[in-house]
Amino acid sequence: MYLGLRDITTAKGRFTLITSVVALITLLLVMLTGLTGGLADQNTSALKALGPDRFIFGTGDDPSFTSSTVTDRDRDAWREAAGPTADVVPLGIANTRVDVDGSPEPVTLMGLPPGTRVPGGDVPRSGLLLPDSLGGTADTEYLNHQPVVWADLGTWKDRTGADSPTVLMVTADLDDDAWDAAAERTGTVTATVRDSFAALPAYQSERGSLLAIQGLLYGISALVVMAFLSVWTIQRTRDIAVLRALGATTRYVVTDTAVQAAVILALGVTAGGVAGALLGSLAAGTVPFATTAWTFLLPPAGVLLLGMCGALAAMRRVSTVDPHLALGASS
Repeated sequence: MYLGLRDITTAKGRFTLITSVVALITLLLVMLTGLTGGLADQNTSALKALGPDRFIFGTGDDPSFTSSTVTDRDRDAWREAAGPTADVVPLGIANTRVDVDGSPEPVTLMGLPPGTRVPGGDVPRSGLLLPDSLGGTADTEYLNHQPVVWADLGTWKDRTGADSPTVLMVTADLDDDAWDAAAERTGTVTATVRDSFAALPAYQSERGSLLAIQGLLYGISALVVMAFLSVWTIQRTRDIAVLRALGATTRYVVTDTAVQAAVILALGVTAGGVAGALLGSLAAGTVPFATTAWTFLLPPAGVLLLGMCGALAAMRRVSTVDPHLALGASS
């Protein structure tokens, strides 16, 4: 391990460069992970807050919150299918505008029966329950990147012109087979809260694009480390040959290279992770950014793991260095 650590202290410039690259990749991944989570929350937090066992969509193989409608017959059928203890609640969803201090604000209007408990309050008998971000008292939840305003179903129908609710929310003590059987009997489509996210417009494409960028950055991190160590190994081939000629085992020289890679990666991901945590915490007040342990720990761990995989791929040359090269170097 002495040779690898000595190289770090003697060739500070190039090791600072590669460590900085690893740190920047880690920083980008932390920020992208936080933005992905933040944008997902702005798309789905209202659905998570309601949290039924299943959302029930109207007929159709491809459920969507924009096109689904459910009728009183669907509600009655589910009350019978799910059992007497089940909770079946109609939910209306539509995009509209509400006047806040004389200014029209785009919102997602969600209609529920009066008295239904929602984050930060109960649905009123008549009228609107505004979120605190619009001067109201309810907690601010989001759907389709717009703040949610709660209303009773009558007000919701009057403001949106809709005749029927969008979906049903069902909470019942059923297993997966029972849910599927009930959906088949009622001619509807069921989805868990997480599965229902796919029924939101643009959710899949938005999230898929950000995850694809993250995947590319993870791959780049492994490629950068592998390329650096491959070039660096070529440059110090004769040093390694001298070690082999002096009796160093293959395991020793491979461990030496692995420790060197681990030190570089550890320094890089630590610096990038700390910088990402600081910037993310600052950005959370102005942009949708998820400040969770997952956001700040997963990217550094991923870069470290993939970087070491790239380093292992580059170590094949280290293990095959011929000790006779040392004789050629001395002559």
